Amino acid sequence: MDIKHMKYFVEVVKQGGMTNASKFLYIAQPTISKAIKDIEDEMAVPLFDRGKRQLVLTDAGKIFFNKSKEIISLYENLPSEISSLYGLETGHINIGLSAVMNMETIIGMIGDFHHQFPNVTFNFVEHGGKSIEQQILNDELDLGITTLPVDHQYFEALSFNKESLCVVLNQNHPLAKYQTIKIKDLANEDFILFNDDFYLNDKIIEITKNAGFIPNMVSQISQWNVIENLISNRLGISILPLSITQLMNKNVCAINIEDANVEWELGLVWKKDKRLSYATNKWIEYLRDRLT
Repeated sequence: MDIKHMKYFVEVVKQGGMTNASKFLYIAQPTISKAIKDIEDEMAVPLFDRGKRQLVLTDAGKIFFNKSKEIISLYENLPSEISSLYGLETGHINIGLSAVMNMETIIGMIGDFHHQFPNVTFNFVEHGGKSIEQQILNDELDLGITTLPVDHQYFEALSFNKESLCVVLNQNHPLAKYQTIKIKDLANEDFILFNDDFYLNDKIIEITKNAGFIPNMVSQISQWNVIENLISNRLGISILPLSITQLMNKNVCAINIEDANVEWELGLVWKKDKRLSYATNKWIEYLRDRLT
């Protein structure tokens, strides 16, 4: 058994079968099938329950899957660890970014970090907070920027930004003339919200329920600039972080909310007790210094 066999096995599990794994890896399916059989022969246990129609791991398969991911991560991070001994900071960091944030701030920090460590590369994916957390737990992302608080049983976190939420509406909306708005005044409005993958969606539903109503959602989106366009065309209103509203066009306006508990906090999160790469630790250390 070698690291290549483990990579084949992990990809079969992730892709939901050998056919998809074969296409993803650009490797003939019999090669993958033989690799898995070799593992099972060496371990003397089956890794898959072949009596099921769908791909199902045995208990041994689940253990082998989790341990294989750890070993692959250690193997891939080894060159960076060795390079760090000689002051040659290298590595690659996979970061999940929340779509509900002002990207300019984090991109500026990444730019400054890159000047200090030009051999460290980045891969960015943009998702809702729930997907980001799951990808971190699955070791598909090294860390992410998402909503705080998080479950500290599974994650470590560093607070990144805290701000207020605002009501966003068309500039010609009757409520646009007010300086502040109470949540209960929005009971009869049509809401444009993020989809269910976003914690902001949960937050808005929570604060409207506390005000005595459930928001009438006319649309759910995954990009704040689409929400902006819908509001510009009078399809409804929304509730967004202040920093996002400051990026919007003049056809919409942001009104402060009077009610309590309308703060929004983002943070850098990573998997608890995971052995992070040298580059990832450097990035966390850099952000901690910048934010404090």
